Amino acid sequence: MIWHKYSPAILTVLVFLLVQGIGSVFFFGIAMIVSPEFGEAAHAYVSGEAQSLPFLELIPVSVFSIVTAVTDILAVLICYFFLHYIRFSTAFNASSLKLRPSLLAISGSILGALSVSILTESVELSDEMMQISVAMSHNFWGLLTVVFVGPIVEELLFREAIEGEMLRRNVKPWIAILVSAIAFSVSHLNLAQGLYAFSLAILFGIIYYKTGNIILTSLLHILNNGFSAVQLYFYGEGIEDVSYADLFGGTLQSYTFMLFSGVISVALITTFCKDNPSYDEFASENNNI
Repeated sequence: MIWHKYSPAILTVLVFLLVQGIGSVFFFGIAMIVSPEFGEAAHAYVSGEAQSLPFLELIPVSVFSIVTAVTDILAVLICYFFLHYIRFSTAFNASSLKLRPSLLAISGSILGALSVSILTESVELSDEMMQISVAMSHNFWGLLTVVFVGPIVEELLFREAIEGEMLRRNVKPWIAILVSAIAFSVSHLNLAQGLYAFSLAILFGIIYYKTGNIILTSLLHILNNGFSAVQLYFYGEGIEDVSYADLFGGTLQSYTFMLFSGVISVALITTFCKDNPSYDEFASENNNI
């Protein structure tokens, strides 16, 4: 019984990580064909003659971005056709969305994201992750993958496939939201993005539970990744030298804003939960109460 309820989280994460691994192997294979220099650098790295493998300097970023997008989509197809965790008919059904609750959810999530961003800004990305992120922010295919493909795929996997399927199996809502948030955080495979992703996933999980679709969460996810991409485009790796303390004129001011935006975010999301007219219908349909 426990396996039946929690298997969507375990299997979806395994599928996601598996296709990422396959994508990496496929990418390295293409890289060696496209760039002979990459093959030589890879051999030197494996043999210990080189300390790093600067693959983004040796092959087009577009190749890396396209392979990433394809592997992401492959994970969705596996969860849809083989595991049957994804229901596109409900995932993109906008009938439950109303203007006022939607605005509350969007406003609350944006303020919540700002608050968490200030709280976690001291945890930095690794040099390799930062280089990849900056490179993709300057490439059309990179932007398409990071800003659009990635967010929609992740919402289908972590909200619809994991949280949605667990709710359909009568798992308590708060447990389904928490498990999907943990899975989303772990899938990033690094502390800096993982901490931030976990907090956002809690907000997105609540919104998904109340609306029964990924339309609002996908929009918010796209806005979040798009904002990050714009920052990386203009600041590059120098983004790590820009702090919220500088922006607000001091550490005290930045943490005051963090607290203020966090409190307002909680108030807006709480009002959204109470005000959303689709709550009873969605919860009853999925036997969650």
